[in-house]
Amino acid sequence: MAFPQTQLSLFQRPRQRHVPARVVAIDQVFPEEAANALAQVECFNKHLFRPNTYLHKWWARRSGTTFRHILKQLSPVPELRDYYTPGGLEGLVILDPMMGGGTTLHEAIRMGATVIGFDLDPIPVLQVRASLTRLALAEKKRVFARFIGAVDKVLRPLFVTRCPTCRGAAETQFVLHGLRKACGCGEVLLVDSLRLREEVHNTELRLESFYPDLAVRRGDGAWKLLEKSQGRCASCGETFRDLTSVRFAERYEPLVLVGGCPEHGQFFKPIEDPDLAVIRRAERAAAALDLPTAQALAVPRGPKSRDLLGREVRSYADLFSARQRLYLATAKRLLEEVDEEHRLWLGLLVSTSLEYNCMLAGYKGVAKCRAGAVRHVFSHHAYSFPYTALECNPAFSGASSGTLRRLFEDRIVAATEWAHAPVERRKTPSGWQKVVVLGEIDVGREQNHMEALASEPRQFLVVQQDSTQMPLPDCSVDFVVTDPPYFDSVQYSDLSHFFRVWLRWFLPGEADWDFDPVTSAVAETEAEAEKFRRVLGQIFGECNRVLRRPHGRLIFTYHHWRADAWVQLTLALKAADFHLVNAFTVFSENPISVHIRRLNALKHDAILVLRPEGGPSNGRWARPSGLANDGSEEFCRTCAAHLGWLLDAECDEARIASAWRELLRGK
Repeated sequence: MAFPQTQLSLFQRPRQRHVPARVVAIDQVFPEEAANALAQVECFNKHLFRPNTYLHKWWARRSGTTFRHILKQLSPVPELRDYYTPGGLEGLVILDPMMGGGTTLHEAIRMGATVIGFDLDPIPVLQVRASLTRLALAEKKRVFARFIGAVDKVLRPLFVTRCPTCRGAAETQFVLHGLRKACGCGEVLLVDSLRLREEVHNTELRLESFYPDLAVRRGDGAWKLLEKSQGRCASCGETFRDLTSVRFAERYEPLVLVGGCPEHGQFFKPIEDPDLAVIRRAERAAAALDLPTAQALAVPRGPKSRDLLGREVRSYADLFSARQRLYLATAKRLLEEVDEEHRLWLGLLVSTSLEYNCMLAGYKGVAKCRAGAVRHVFSHHAYSFPYTALECNPAFSGASSGTLRRLFEDRIVAATEWAHAPVERRKTPSGWQKVVVLGEIDVGREQNHMEALASEPRQFLVVQQDSTQMPLPDCSVDFVVTDPPYFDSVQYSDLSHFFRVWLRWFLPGEADWDFDPVTSAVAETEAEAEKFRRVLGQIFGECNRVLRRPHGRLIFTYHHWRADAWVQLTLALKAADFHLVNAFTVFSENPISVHIRRLNALKHDAILVLRPEGGPSNGRWARPSGLANDGSEEFCRTCAAHLGWLLDAECDEARIASAWRELLRGK
């Protein structure tokens, strides 16, 4: 989405620490209409609105514009609460004990706050540390140029081909593979579609162009080419079955090579004998690689990893072709030669590139507007198993989806430039307009202990930490702003093993890779619902302890359809002695996202503003009479009011449970 661009002048203000106000603005007001308008635009392109938070793959990122609106209402200076005015949190300490993608920390440090973040998982911790650390872009470019040059030197001979027009040397961009399956007659090759590319004048490039009889012959063998919709053999009647005795990456057979010729540009061609010889050479080289141990690469028995085990994928290495494994080994060796201050961001960049450079990546380049586009591994937030697998050349020199050069431009160059001149959007009569917020910067100075945080603004302390016991003094934090786990059915920790096994190899000393994800608050089964309450209650109890009085607030976004989720949240907040001061409702989810598409799912969040202890909220909350309709916004607003009433009421656990089930019965 393109927007015209303007600049805002820096708001001239004193540089001294702002003294917290006894009355917190968000207790009374929140710009719901403005926040909704921006969130509805951002939800379609979050990575474009906040590029500096998207260095590495992470899930369930919250809207940056929404959290900026929240944090703006925490400024003790009324003139600095305007969304487009720089700063406002100088001298304040903002904590996110469940930071995930780091939205709170990035938004708060821009406004001058000192920020503290904890998370149990090492990936968000490393990503936040890397993206908040100030490093000169020129230095990053120098380091990357040397790195990609060395990678290219190793991989180029393994991605060399010939242009079908001039027969001159050309570079492989990517290779499309078909999935081998078997029946009583033998093996076939299945693909997502026989169509390869839409061309001009409504013509198509199809596999029949390269395999006229839809048969692929290699030596003495041959496969019939079929679309995945034909799941049963027309001759023997058997359902095609997976070759589970074959290593996963070898279940695919190369069919079409897409390359770039210096003279003739991009071309599609069938795999030829010289191309097969290059692949065989890579396989011989990969056989001698010194990869992590089998135990280190073992696929666990997690709720999503079971999808791999069900297809007899026991090692994460099996998901990568020979050339991709050579890329992994080359990157590991070269990372050890990189200066330590640059190793973290570069290691994360290589790790996130694996989502595009793995045999679980698929092809979505049929449309002219998406020529060559890669469907990355977690495009549906789960393991998808393509029939047409796409094997990228990670060091391809041209503009191509999924390559290291493309990712460096998007995740490092564009992100660093944005961090030094953050851009917002403003609604005008002529449409949305870009606004550069001069005077803000989305980086800071890392500190290793709490005592060092008081010396200057925009400092950060980010630790891989169980937040049920936070290493912070009493009354040391002005505000806690966070987004708790979703209660159930969120297996992101399990999916993250795909990256962790390689990051542990790339960056062994950067994190505690032996952490126990079972200690997280997420309830993956009905029996674990009480764990959600217990862990969250302990975290909230710690938040109560570290909040300063009287202005300290716990603020978080939340939604859930299930009564049990609200029951456990209520009990956790009661155990920590929090009361609801106010609540607002804001748009949160793209209505066609993979989370909610075609589902009766919530598209809004409740923003809950709570204060520690101090007695009831003077009758602010009355028990809702019920839900007027099943609309997402009304649902979240009513649930928030119901939560406020229960937190003030003298209710035992059984009464709280029955009250929620009465409200949400049948919903």
